[in-house]
Amino acid sequence: MNALVEFEANKLADLFSQGDILSIHMFMDTMSISFDVQDVLFTRISALRQPDPIKIAQIIESYGASLIHEQMRY
Repeated sequence: MNALVEFEANKLADLFSQGDILSIHMFMDTMSISFDVQDVLFTRISALRQPDPIKIAQIIESYGASLIHEQMRY
């Protein structure tokens, strides 16, 4: 998992724990996720008992939402 996915997962975990639905969708917009995929991600993350960043990162990666390869180096 790359640093971008880790950041996205942590941010989404925070937003889900706050229950801020508008901010969740706005953040997903900044992640350049299409609306149909946003709905799927929202549903899958909402189904988690707790907003665990590791599980959220796995969900993000399973939908290919991050465009940066995890092995990318400077």
